[in-house]
Amino acid sequence: MAEQVLTGTSLRLILEAGVDQFGEMKYKSKNYNNIKTSATPDALFATANALLGLQSLKNAGIRRFDTNDIF
Repeated sequence: MAEQVLTGTSLRLILEAGVDQFGEMKYKSKNYNNIKTSATPDALFATANALLGLQSLKNAGIRRFDTNDIF
């Protein structure tokens, strides 16, 4: 039977970067790698909000990405 092991976590901040020529919203993202795999959602949310306070662009989303090895 296959097993799954959590090997990495990253945090992505999605930021609004204005409007393109067609009136569609443009986005930029900032990735933060090497996040502790044991980080709780509350800790990541607090960290993301602290980082967003340093940005000049408006927040459009916060995402957590987990990487797993399957063997």
